[in-house]
Amino acid sequence: MCLLLLYGLRSGIGKKQQYNNQILIMKKILMAAICLMMAMSVNAQKVLNESTTPFEESKFYVGASFSGLSLSYSKASDWSFGLSAKAGYLFRDNWMALGVFDYQNYSSGTVTSTNIGAGARYYFERNGVYLGLTAKYAHATGVDEFKPEINVGYAFFLGHYVTLEPELYYEQSFKESKYSQCGLRLGLGVYF
Repeated sequence: MCLLLLYGLRSGIGKKQQYNNQILIMKKILMAAICLMMAMSVNAQKVLNESTTPFEESKFYVGASFSGLSLSYSKASDWSFGLSAKAGYLFRDNWMALGVFDYQNYSSGTVTSTNIGAGARYYFERNGVYLGLTAKYAHATGVDEFKPEINVGYAFFLGHYVTLEPELYYEQSFKESKYSQCGLRLGLGVYF
């Protein structure tokens, strides 16, 4: 199926059909990610039931993630690839303060973006699902702006301290709407 879609994208079909195929592929990827997160929640319950809460006060967090490989969408480019580093501190049970550093490279090759920001994350009880808000200062070629971001994700425990963290996000650009972006990040985190 994937090979047929890729062949169809390269066989000279029209731009509108290519766009429709890309949207269809994005929908399939997002649905697969949602199904994966739901399936992982069963395994996470075993780890989460071993302690009072994995997201208890006074824990530290360090994480890294990547986005791209056509896992994000922006009107400004066909694809982008991004790397992100995060550090946080759980100042109350289920509440984390975060510092974030992002790097994005867009399909044109001439535009890169570097972001630095701070935010907060709330974990819903012990199930690993979280909601995050981040305020970022973005510096790109010729553009400096403030970009708020909202994200929802799942902290799937691979062990007692290490997590796999798929995350859906939306980043709003106030300068030009074509620089707004939504997509999927995949990351690893360590709680200690």
